[in-house]
Amino acid sequence: MENKFSKNVSLYTIGQFLSQALSFVLLPIYISQLSVDEYGIVAVFMAIGTFLNALMQYGFSPTIMRYYFEYKDHPEKFKSFFSSLLFFLFGGNILIVLTLCIVHNFIYQFTISNEDVTIYIYYVIGYSFFFTFPLLNLSLFRVEGKAKKYFIFNLIQFFISFVVIYFFVVIQKDGALGKIKGEFWARLPLFLASFYLYRKYFTLQGLALSYLKRALNFGIPLMFQSILWWGLYRLDYFLIEKELGSTSLGLYNVAFQISFVVITLGISYSLAWTPHFFSIANEKRTPILYGNLIGNYFMFLTIVSSGIYFSGYHVLKLIGGAKYLEIFDFLPWLLIGAIFQSGYYLIHQTIQYSKKTWSIPLILGLGIFVGFAFEYLIINKLELLGISIIKVITFSTLFVLTYLKGQSYYKIKIPLNKIIIAILVLIVNFSVGYILDYSITSLGLKLFTLIISILGLWFFLPFFSEEEKEMIRKKMKRT
Repeated sequence: MENKFSKNVSLYTIGQFLSQALSFVLLPIYISQLSVDEYGIVAVFMAIGTFLNALMQYGFSPTIMRYYFEYKDHPEKFKSFFSSLLFFLFGGNILIVLTLCIVHNFIYQFTISNEDVTIYIYYVIGYSFFFTFPLLNLSLFRVEGKAKKYFIFNLIQFFISFVVIYFFVVIQKDGALGKIKGEFWARLPLFLASFYLYRKYFTLQGLALSYLKRALNFGIPLMFQSILWWGLYRLDYFLIEKELGSTSLGLYNVAFQISFVVITLGISYSLAWTPHFFSIANEKRTPILYGNLIGNYFMFLTIVSSGIYFSGYHVLKLIGGAKYLEIFDFLPWLLIGAIFQSGYYLIHQTIQYSKKTWSIPLILGLGIFVGFAFEYLIINKLELLGISIIKVITFSTLFVLTYLKGQSYYKIKIPLNKIIIAILVLIVNFSVGYILDYSITSLGLKLFTLIISILGLWFFLPFFSEEEKEMIRKKMKRT
């Protein structure tokens, strides 16, 4: 089982990274084709799209992963369970789309009210409807262990989205609207393909409200979780646009997209880990394996974040993003916040496993209320820097609270030495980045510090156990 997970996890991680990292890959195009104000407009409407995506999913993707193993020995029951969810998902989302089209003037007033953005709103509503259904295919691929199919599906999705968005933004020169139109048209073929791929699990036999009730009891709290996460890092988009203007929002959005590389890695690995964890949770070695995984991944994300912080200035300048270089006044804080957010994604499966998922939105609700309140209080004094610092405090607190709550359901053992050393490496590298300037000489010193940190994990610091070192040596020999 462990060997199978090790072989598949890279495909899951790369596949998920492709689906999440499109905005980052397209960032050089946006920087060259869109003004800072236009990028601020894109940020507002993609924030609305993210909210609608969370709303229209009903938490069904993780629900399918959890209950697949519940019905593993009864495949016909799982077909009935899945089909019951699919009928509800399609019918419920049609009603949501119709309602939104009727009340779209409210969305208009909530966004950029000094411009006519009705066409943006219609595209975002349609894009969100199409977006929901391919996610179920990805969940099915994961629980089935079909890593190659998962990777290929995400690769096709990435390629289609890139080509279509490039067409509207660069060739058609539709600006901010081109980005929104591209998202809409790229999702249409994936939406149609999804229903063809559902055929293995689709049935009209055994449909039951009891399946739907069970799915909603598990999934609705996770839907609120997604909406609250949206609130944690998207509500401030509207706050920034209102208090500081579209230019500041454009700067913040670029910085967020850069930090999202770290978040994407965390999400990607956690989505590969989740079905594997559900399948081995009852084994005695799993709590130790889980704890080591979290410690090692915190260190990995710390190293990635340091590398982004050290080299990001020069890369942004190289691709013609000189007008965005001031983001490095607050980007380090967003990167640190991204590490803790990624850690949250790796830890909350302990609560999902218990099926007592209502504690997840309760913890997030507390985080969004306190975090947004502080952002509102300091935005006019510390501006984007203040927002970014609050993100670190909020995400680190959510990680700790979720870990403590999860321990009451499923105890995992995170080695204290791994956490201490990861924090130490983070402090040292980010302090060096803060003290030194952005000259080429300083870049060399920064990268030297990062390399010494990485080598120290193996030779000088008690980070890896002897058992872990032996396992790494064996894997390196096999490759």
